[in-house]
Amino acid sequence: MAEEPGVAHNPDNTSHWHYYAVVGTTVDGGHTLAEFGPHATALTALQVAVQSVNHTAFSMFEQGVAGNTLADPDLVERLPVTNFAIERQHAVTRTPDFGWSLSGGRRDWGAATALSA
Repeated sequence: MAEEPGVAHNPDNTSHWHYYAVVGTTVDGGHTLAEFGPHATALTALQVAVQSVNHTAFSMFEQGVAGNTLADPDLVERLPVTNFAIERQHAVTRTPDFGWSLSGGRRDWGAATALSA
């Protein structure tokens, strides 16, 4: 099997990894809706993930963001994205790096009266 130049001696080489923004929802019992990517950097994947929160995965596809649906098309079109994970995968084999991850989602700040003094 051919080795990617520079990867064998530097496993953190950015050419060795692709980053995916995997988005989901907690609505209707929770679903993983879509993955957006591959992206060359974690920051780019994070920007897409944050942008998708409170929108639908379908609307992100409409805006031209590349990716794949991971749920029924009706759910992808209807349910809002409420959480995400950034996953790092080997650029050639797509093997996930289980030692690296980043996750986040929509924050519920509670009622406006709870914020007043």
